[in-house]
Amino acid sequence: MAKLIPDDLDFSAYLRSTDAKVKVRPASSYADELAEAFCAPEDRKRRAEMFSTKLREKIEFRPGEVTAWAGYNGHRKSMFTGQMALDLCVQRERVLMASFEMAPAQTLARMCRQAYAVLRPASVNVAAFSKWTDGRLWMFDHMGRIDPSACMAVIRYFAEELKGTQVLIDSMMMVVASEERMDEQKQFVTDAVRCAQEYGVHIHIVAHCRKPQGDAGDTKPPSKYDLRGSAAISDQCHNVITVWANKAKVAALAKNPHDAVAQTEPDARICIEKQRNGAWEGAVKLWFHEGSLRFTDEDRSIPQPYALGAQ
Repeated sequence: MAKLIPDDLDFSAYLRSTDAKVKVRPASSYADELAEAFCAPEDRKRRAEMFSTKLREKIEFRPGEVTAWAGYNGHRKSMFTGQMALDLCVQRERVLMASFEMAPAQTLARMCRQAYAVLRPASVNVAAFSKWTDGRLWMFDHMGRIDPSACMAVIRYFAEELKGTQVLIDSMMMVVASEERMDEQKQFVTDAVRCAQEYGVHIHIVAHCRKPQGDAGDTKPPSKYDLRGSAAISDQCHNVITVWANKAKVAALAKNPHDAVAQTEPDARICIEKQRNGAWEGAVKLWFHEGSLRFTDEDRSIPQPYALGAQ
């Protein structure tokens, strides 16, 4: 099964500050990156992306960057980023899931449903999925609050000892609990950016948005300016992506299942609000398949199982 990183592991060696250890390298060590910078777009090596939705080829989850995934409470941020993590595993990225609000087994069960595109995978597929995750997926076995320095230590350990490439922190409110503690939020994001750059990992941080005032409530999609807490989250992160569920559609269909207008509406809107080192910013519309917990490109499209055996 996916390997667990227990929270009682001794991370003392990774609690150090990185300011005192500046990595100085010869310029020639960047020869590969320099050559790639001048490659034609079609010749560049593709990096990690979310290939299972319309975000494909619109954003890459590059080494040394931090992405904030933001949205209102209850708008399926964790479910969407779980599908994103599954895509990364298929591409043989080495992924750490640090979900502080859900037990590892629950996270894995949801990802297994997404992988096989069914409500209840067969026992043989569950076993195959567990085996397939080896070398691709790790879980941090900790629920509840965690100190920011300890969180950074886990990331350093994963990057240095396990050669990790992608880390998902879900969510920031379990690391920096109060939106009033602006300085602590700013420091955490600063540390995350520094850690990503020093170790060449990509750090994904799930954050919350303030619910807008007025009658519209969360029926209005959020923007990067709606992130709860410090502006440093959107300012310092390389990428900001908002996740919004169409709750108005759900309410309309609950009232009238034959509402023709509501039936044509998408179930979700994913917007790349900021991409510092990429060319595309904008929103895509997606639909949600309840049985598989998968987000799809088209209405009523039936998700297909991931080709795990071929990877």
